[in-house]
Amino acid sequence: MRTLVIVVLLAASTAHADRPVSRLVETRLVARGEFLSPQFSPDGRSLLVSGPAMRGLYVAPIDPATGQAAGAVRQLTADPEAGVHARWAADGSVNYRAHRAGTRRDLAIDRNGQIRTATIAAPVAFARDDRMYVQRAGKLVQIGSGDRFFGAVVAPDGDKVVFQGLVTGLHVYTRSTGVLVHVGAGTAPAWSPDSKRLVFEVTEDDGHELVGSDLYLYEVAADHVSPLTATDHILERHPSFSPDGTRIAFDDNQGSVLVGRLENR
Repeated sequence: MRTLVIVVLLAASTAHADRPVSRLVETRLVARGEFLSPQFSPDGRSLLVSGPAMRGLYVAPIDPATGQAAGAVRQLTADPEAGVHARWAADGSVNYRAHRAGTRRDLAIDRNGQIRTATIAAPVAFARDDRMYVQRAGKLVQIGSGDRFFGAVVAPDGDKVVFQGLVTGLHVYTRSTGVLVHVGAGTAPAWSPDSKRLVFEVTEDDGHELVGSDLYLYEVAADHVSPLTATDHILERHPSFSPDGTRIAFDDNQGSVLVGRLENR
């Protein structure tokens, strides 16, 4: 029995050692100011960022080959809370929500600043009244319990969804199989373009203010979490993948936006 236990432990250790280790390298400053929550554009040539308290939207040009800044940051809109629900659209415009004419509206703004009413498709997953809901096989299904859930983010393949629990952290639900997996502690999740990985932040506070934050990577198929950063001098937050999956943008909680290259070794 003892020999069998040793063999099993050695096999597990070897399998772990053989797993590729990912880390973020060649981090470059793209913009310094009061910017938050960078998102790569569909062509990888710009970052969408919001201002302090999610007020306003800005575009920061970057070189997709190097991740370096490629021009001045330009403001798209000054609407309050515009950054809360802002997302790139496939055509390069930006969808967001703002108060107009006394009501909150879904809007789209192009790079020339032209604003129009946006048509938003019904979500395949969402959180409401602290619970998780998904569309599955033509029916609305409630999943999970025991926490206050919010912030559903659907993967590009439309099959996987990540939810955030106030206490329990991140949960990934696969619509095709009905399987719900608890990833662990984390916030601000973002999917890779191939829907196989999830990048997110894990923060630490002293009860009053944030004192630490690092980025982590979750591999869906392997059900494995690994750290991408381990720094004391930078609070890496609000990550997002580049369209080719090779770079990750994030902010430092102090108004600067950075881009690093994802290295596997």
